Amino acid sequence: MLKRLWVLPILAILATAVVAAACGDNGEESTATRTPSASPTATRPAASPTRPTATATPAASPTRPAATATPAATATPAATATQPAGATQIDIIADAFAFNKKTIEVTAGQPFTIKLDNKYSAIHNLHIYTQKGGDSIAVTDPEAVQAGSTGTLTTTITEPGEYYFQCDFHPTQMNGTLTVK
Repeated sequence: MLKRLWVLPILAILATAVVAAACGDNGEESTATRTPSASPTATRPAASPTRPTATATPAASPTRPAATATPAATATPAATATQPAGATQIDIIADAFAFNKKTIEVTAGQPFTIKLDNKYSAIHNLHIYTQKGGDSIAVTDPEAVQAGSTGTLTTTITEPGEYYFQCDFHPTQMNGTLTVK
C-alpha cells in the first residue's frame, strides 16, 4: 500500500501542469495561422487572443446542414489587424440584416482582406465556407462584431471556384457568393 502512495503526488503535479498549460496566457498576440484541409473535419480558425477560447456558457451558434460535395480549397486564413502587402481590401457593410454586397470576386492565390463594418444594433460577422453548410475557410476577427464596430478577415484562397459566405448569426438573411478566379 505504501509503495503506491508515491503515484498520487506525481498525478497531482501532472494535472496541475496540464491545467496551467491550458489556461496560461502570456498576453502576447498569436501569430499562428492554419491551413484548413478540404476534409469535413476541418476546424475553425483559432480564437482571437484577446478573448478566452472557452466559456462557462457557450455562445449560441447557428445550425448548419450537413455538407454534400466539397470543392478542394486551400486557404491560409490569418485574422489580423493589418493587411499583408499586396492584399486586396474589400469593404462590406452590415446594416440591419443585410450585407451591402451579395457577391465578392477575388483572384486565386492572392491575399485579400474583408473589412466588415457593423452599422446596425445587432451582432454580425462574415464567415467564408467551401459551400453552404460546408467547411470553414475563414471568419472575421472578432467572430462577433458588435454594433458600431468593425471586424477583419484576411485570407488567401488558391483554388478557383465559388464559395459561400454568411453572417453566422443571421445566415438566412445575410449571405452571398465569393467567386475566386
